[in-house]
Amino acid sequence: MQELPVPDLDDLRFQPMVDAAKRALPSRSPSWTDHNVSDPGVTLLEACAGRVDALVYRANRMTPQQRSRLLALMGITPMAAVPCRVVVRFAASGVERDVPAGTELAVPRERPFVLRTTAPVRVPADRPATVGAVERAEAVTEDLGTSDGTPGQRFAPSRRPWSPAAPAPSPLTEVMVGGCAWPAVESFAAVDAETPCYWWDDAVGEVVFGPLVPFAGGERQLGAVPPPGVSVCVTYAACRGAREGVYPGTELVGDTPPAVVGEVVAPGRDAEDWRQALERAALGLAPPRRAVTAADHERILTEQAFTVARALVLDSVRPEDPRVPDGLCPPARPESVTACAVAVHDPDCAVHYFVDAAGNVAHRQVDLETGLELAGTAEDDPPEFAAQRLDAVLEPEGDVSRLWFSGDLCAWTGDSGPKKIADEFPGLPDPFRAGVDAVAALAHGDGDGDGDGDYEVFFFRDDSFYHRRFTYDNGRLRPSGGRGVRSLISESFPHLSPHCAHRPDAVVTVNGVFFFVKGARTESTLWLPEDAALRVLLVPHLPADPAIPLRDADLDVTDAMLAEAGALLDGARLLGDRLHVARPDYRPFAARARIRSWAYTADSVKETKAAAGRALYRYFHPTSGGPAGSGWPWGRRVHASDVLAALETVPEVRTVLDASVVGDRDTPVVEVPDNGLVLLTACLIDVTD
Repeated sequence: MQELPVPDLDDLRFQPMVDAAKRALPSRSPSWTDHNVSDPGVTLLEACAGRVDALVYRANRMTPQQRSRLLALMGITPMAAVPCRVVVRFAASGVERDVPAGTELAVPRERPFVLRTTAPVRVPADRPATVGAVERAEAVTEDLGTSDGTPGQRFAPSRRPWSPAAPAPSPLTEVMVGGCAWPAVESFAAVDAETPCYWWDDAVGEVVFGPLVPFAGGERQLGAVPPPGVSVCVTYAACRGAREGVYPGTELVGDTPPAVVGEVVAPGRDAEDWRQALERAALGLAPPRRAVTAADHERILTEQAFTVARALVLDSVRPEDPRVPDGLCPPARPESVTACAVAVHDPDCAVHYFVDAAGNVAHRQVDLETGLELAGTAEDDPPEFAAQRLDAVLEPEGDVSRLWFSGDLCAWTGDSGPKKIADEFPGLPDPFRAGVDAVAALAHGDGDGDGDGDYEVFFFRDDSFYHRRFTYDNGRLRPSGGRGVRSLISESFPHLSPHCAHRPDAVVTVNGVFFFVKGARTESTLWLPEDAALRVLLVPHLPADPAIPLRDADLDVTDAMLAEAGALLDGARLLGDRLHVARPDYRPFAARARIRSWAYTADSVKETKAAAGRALYRYFHPTSGGPAGSGWPWGRRVHASDVLAALETVPEVRTVLDASVVGDRDTPVVEVPDNGLVLLTACLIDVTD
């Protein structure tokens, strides 16, 4: 018996893979110097190479049918040949002629190559004319074979049908079974066993006839089965591809003036085989464009959104007014405090607790805004169990209800005695049951003083904190549903310095803003909840004419912008990311300036005012203003110097005597939050001599 030779199907062998890995070691791992077979690392390389060698061999032993099925499961389908596109140049023939769209021009070959014009064109009598043309797909009639009478038969055409519009349910022109045309169906679900039909499997490019499908009550035939012995023929359109294309200068024949191919716009593309389809799919296996950071979201919107002129994505926002009240800064308070009491609702004063020279806890009450010292009351004194050590004070409902923390004990004002923190707050994690650094709260209710309201209570310890929602009722804080969350201070309170993010001396809230006290420093920040949504701010395309002041309606985010931004970001965002699309926080203001003109006639004064106004509107424009001309920078405040910068380049202005900005606050600058832009509403120009 003659031994059959084993075909050399794979081109990746064991030893070449091991040798290649060893050659890569010096550059990738210089410290790995032992490359002998006794080294455990080399043993691991050889094990991997042996496994890859076996897998590659097995993969290359697959039959074409197995390979097609596996590729179809992966969504990999060879693409059909693509038609070429050219520019046809008609020569002048001495007579003006109209060439309608769809006119066919052939390349004289054994197999005619036909181009079809895409638009009508008039060829003058004395000069040439050009028009675009595309390859006309040729009609192919093919005998796919003979039916064997079994259900679920599949027949594959030799070429991939070309169908630019992807007509449903099949790109085939006709399927003939035994000389009779069988129609296509989108699925076999709605047909019975007597209905002659077929289904086009676009994943593998095959004609499929009715299968025998198992059901609970037994097998059922869906769609008729071609009788045994009948032929299956198909008619479809297919393109030649790049190999049989044309080149510039190719002569064309048709019922038109003399014509040649003037330019090949797209040479077409040959039909893919399974190897080319696999290589193309491998490129698509690269990590898709994902929006991980806020900058990723902005880049996607900037590059792909056509309805959006500018975009900003924020994962956190600084306080609108970052100033620290005087009552929370030295010398109004001691440089080192051990606790601080500020009412969650309607705060007007702060009580700072510190350890005096005798080792006792003393306090100082100051006005929150002015820092002036106020007369304290008996309610400000800590209870007896906290007289030498006071860790934190929480004041949810005014000075009549304070919660004092010392070690592992806590007590409300007026209680008969302290309780364990773990008993007062069941479910509190172990690190926060004793020795907390600070306790603060955010109010969710209206704080009308009726003794009932919801609070988010924060327990701080070292570099982390725990928060949970509570309801204040009858002098107690009761959990109001949900579970508490433990997080890092640095992650949930952005823009906080490392100094204040570790073991703060005290933390208080004023109007939703957190103030971290550590030593002589006090810093303001906002809380970023764990489930906070990214803020996507969109600016539409705005009229850039400086003579047209912007209206508030011009700045609205339209439905088209919302739809486009949502479609782009929904597929790119990470699972779990929440997005909130809105328009920026525009801060209106007026610019005031007193200037001198080169002349003081009525016309020149009017022209100078108009030129100064145009310059100011242009400079503060949301999409085309700013120092770089790409829009006013996000979150940048406006100073009087910005008005000077806008006017100093105006040729009609001789000198700027005085400039200022007028906002909604009586300040020399216009404050702009991180999520804001400026909106110039008026130019108050005074021309004087």
